[in-house]
Amino acid sequence: MENCKENFEKNQNLIEVKNVHKTFDTKTGLFEPKKEPVYALKGVSLNIKRGEIVGLVGESGSGKSTLGNCILKLLNINCGEILYDGVNIENFSKQDVREFRKKTGLIFQNPYSSLNPKMKIKEILTEPLIINGVKDKKKRLEVLENIISLTGLNGDDLRRFPHEFSGGQRQRIAIARALILKPEFVVADEPVSALDVSIQAQIINLLNDLKEKFNLTYLFVSHDLNVVKYLCTRVAIMYRGEIVEEGETTEIFNKPKHSYTKLLLESIPKVY
Repeated sequence: MENCKENFEKNQNLIEVKNVHKTFDTKTGLFEPKKEPVYALKGVSLNIKRGEIVGLVGESGSGKSTLGNCILKLLNINCGEILYDGVNIENFSKQDVREFRKKTGLIFQNPYSSLNPKMKIKEILTEPLIINGVKDKKKRLEVLENIISLTGLNGDDLRRFPHEFSGGQRQRIAIARALILKPEFVVADEPVSALDVSIQAQIINLLNDLKEKFNLTYLFVSHDLNVVKYLCTRVAIMYRGEIVEEGETTEIFNKPKHSYTKLLLESIPKVY
């Protein structure tokens, strides 16, 4: 029993980011001197517990999306460690990466550009299933109809193209695609910023409902503090590639410590 308890406590962090650095080379002309690389992440550390929704907040260019992509192993880091369920993802074999892809999902910011306009919704959602070896057509259709229903659409929508849907509906389809393989961890990268305010609330509530349904863990990337306050259990504030403050949502909003966090909170529009 003691060992079981130890293992549970040890693995309660689904994601552990330890002192991660990431740089990007800048392009130069043929005869121009080589420029210094751009530092996107500078020694970032962050833990995400199972079942949490952690908000990652900062202005454009602060490194939020880069960190999310590094955690999903869509970008390689320069140094540091990223552990998924206690295992360093940099040490994954090709087979490990394939299994890792099944356990993780990504919801993109723009529902207009994230869906292939030449593919019907059925094809878009079936593609991950085929790639991951679900050969039975009846089984695939069953999975599709289930996930499309859970995201608020219906079976008839599977025969339509992306341009036939509104922005909110497209984002529901994008969410369905991200969850089609039943992952346990999802990066939601500004998933409501391109939507009307009235639709934003619907998508936020949908993400919350699906979290409970699938027992998901989210990294919610956003610059909208009102959304983060409503949805997230903890918040990490990013500024120029560093996490400058982190804590429980109520603590960050009620007693911010860093000057940048205070500035962000002061910028929230107030209704008088």
